[in-house]
Amino acid sequence: MTMRKLALAFSLSLFATGAMAQNLTIESCDSVSTLDAVPSRAITLNQQATEVMLALGLEDHMIGTAYIDDAIPEQWLEAYNSVPVLAERFPAREVVLAEDPDFLFAGFASAFNDRNLGAESEWHDIGVATYLVHAECRNLHPADVRMTTDSIFIDIERIAALFGVEAEGEAIAADIETRLAAAGRPGEGLKAFLYDSGTDTAFSAGCCGAPGLLLETAGFENIGADVEGRWADLAWEAVVTAEPDVIILIEAEWSTAEDKRNHLLNDPVLSELEAVREERFIVVPFSETLLGLRFVDGVERLAAALSEGN
Repeated sequence: MTMRKLALAFSLSLFATGAMAQNLTIESCDSVSTLDAVPSRAITLNQQATEVMLALGLEDHMIGTAYIDDAIPEQWLEAYNSVPVLAERFPAREVVLAEDPDFLFAGFASAFNDRNLGAESEWHDIGVATYLVHAECRNLHPADVRMTTDSIFIDIERIAALFGVEAEGEAIAADIETRLAAAGRPGEGLKAFLYDSGTDTAFSAGCCGAPGLLLETAGFENIGADVEGRWADLAWEAVVTAEPDVIILIEAEWSTAEDKRNHLLNDPVLSELEAVREERFIVVPFSETLLGLRFVDGVERLAAALSEGN
């Protein structure tokens, strides 16, 4: 049985159990939350999680959101604007407690570390359910094993089942699968350098995270593919030696594509790279490098840019 079928079977049994006994459970990495009803006071703690809820039409179940990395797409903007923003980054634990949530949904494991909201188990102890996106489960995704797109579909199916909107989840998943297949591998035969941030060194895609998978899904050879981990801190000498054909500039609130473009164009060594001289840049929003609903948008964006360049 495939990972997708396993996840779907889990999701269906989850909802069936809840419908009969009003006792819902949802697995998150290595923990399990139990609820006595469908969440009605959910808080999302990253844009990736927020967009899953909005795409499923669950804004009425949300009492707050936080931590936006880039622009919310137009199709979800009205729904997003109906939900209170609790903090620019992660809200303080006290702020979240004051909202009396019944479900916390995070897109990054850092949401549940000691500096932010604390361990998921601490929230379970006070009756608040939690979910961390599947791609962030470090116990399931070792640093030396390449990820797949399965995590996208697992999240959709689990959240849709928890809230009783399976039909909507299935439609979204089917659309993503169709679009990924249609995009093909337009970057075949080209080397790509993904530039997330940094000036002393280049923070880029490593072998085994979502950004590296984005490049490989589009057919590119990732110049950081031999570096273990989700991300790679590359020396600029390594970038120059690799001579990438295309440079992917990540657009994010903390590091804009324009800032990175200017750094490359004004550096006396990097400006001599052919890809820089010819400005073979593709700008991709940070949210499209994650294994969320917009991953397929990132693949399509890369394909469209290559098509326009031909």
